[in-house]
Amino acid sequence: TDESADAACTGYALLCFLGAGYDHRMPSKYKATVKKGVDFLIANQKGDGAWGTTNYAQGVCAMALAEAYAMSTDPALKEPAQKGINLIIARQAKDAAGAAYGLGWDYGAPNPSRNDSSVSGWCVMALKSAAGAGLNVGNAMEGAKQWLKKTWEATNPELAKENATWDEYTTESRFPYTWNATNNQILIGAVGSNEHDLTSVGALAAVFLGHHAHDKMLETLCNYVAKHHFPAAYPVNTYFMYYDTLAVFQAGGPRWEKWNKTARDMLVKSQRKGDGCFDGSWDYEGTKFPGYKVGRLLSTAYCCLSLEVYYRYLPVAGADKKDKAAPK
Repeated sequence: TDESADAACTGYALLCFLGAGYDHRMPSKYKATVKKGVDFLIANQKGDGAWGTTNYAQGVCAMALAEAYAMSTDPALKEPAQKGINLIIARQAKDAAGAAYGLGWDYGAPNPSRNDSSVSGWCVMALKSAAGAGLNVGNAMEGAKQWLKKTWEATNPELAKENATWDEYTTESRFPYTWNATNNQILIGAVGSNEHDLTSVGALAAVFLGHHAHDKMLETLCNYVAKHHFPAAYPVNTYFMYYDTLAVFQAGGPRWEKWNKTARDMLVKSQRKGDGCFDGSWDYEGTKFPGYKVGRLLSTAYCCLSLEVYYRYLPVAGADKKDKAAPK
């Protein structure tokens, strides 16, 4: 809906400013801009904590407000940020088997028959930012770990076997768009199909949900990303670009060095320069991302966030620090 789109796009833009170190309290040339974004999110949040009608917008906006609170320590943001997170937790799918933890997320109400990887990825990122801000995330991350594990195993059943043979540098695995927890079936995005391949989301979720370097799930997902999503030239799928770049950076090692040398220069060279209000933006034509309907704003946000991966998060995948350094 337009309501959800306006909220989500505001959240995307805020994340870019926050990721570069600008909040609504510290003096800077962007202070007023960031404050307008924060004020918009607070003013347009519903009584139950919702922004719009979709968990897509909910994840983006809750993440933005949680990060704004973490950076600014503005007490006025704590309650709305917590309310946004509370709704994400309330909408987490419950395991049909009656397990103690939840699973992933659908577009709206809890729906174990449709765990949407795209929506779930943003909810996981929102929860991670909220936890970093000292907000209460309950046991939602434990549930998300169950969603990640069960979805990956259902998608890659042979590789998921305990005695499976795999190579850390060459074996690949996939992650789907949707998974049905009630019958353990992949709805869209099974191995062998390129439709709605969301391996990029699985890779980043694996990093944020505790998988480390040399781990079978993380390494094989990143191997697939590095081979099949490599950003050779702009335009690219900007949605994949953000998830992929953040995941490969967090995983580190030679994959990141190769990825960074290409992606960094590609993004800088493709940025519009010196033509009025387009200056600093990225074109969206040909980006292959369904968000083309909101055009330049979304392509610019994803490219900007991709260039901010060096400092948005401390690397959390457990590899050696020397593997994490961005090549000069």
